[in-house]
Amino acid sequence: MQVRSKQKAPRYERHGIVSHLLVSEWTTKAQFLTTTLVEMSPGGTQQPHSHEAEQCYFILEGEGRMTVGDERQLVTSGDCIFIPSNETHGLENTGRSGLRYFSAAAPSFGGVEALKRLWPLSVDTK
Repeated sequence: MQVRSKQKAPRYERHGIVSHLLVSEWTTKAQFLTTTLVEMSPGGTQQPHSHEAEQCYFILEGEGRMTVGDERQLVTSGDCIFIPSNETHGLENTGRSGLRYFSAAAPSFGGVEALKRLWPLSVDTK
């Protein structure tokens, strides 16, 4: 069994966002899956981006505006958003408190070296 904690996960911090890399081929024995826990401050913005992996976001708390392709929609706690492969997407925290979401993506994000570049603030990957 491999148990990962947020406190020991590699992370990145930018634009009012802290992203914790939980399951990946860098942090566990996962071959096809990447999961993250993301915390966004009020006004925090995930810049629009795309990648080969399919992805879903499950909003744990807070509210925001999600963009997937040409669509924009308000999302809130309990919503699950599917993002197709190579579709541009981003999220903005529009609420007065923090927004947290859990993300799962498959296949993984391009190998260990790519993961290390995306999540540069390593705490403990053992």
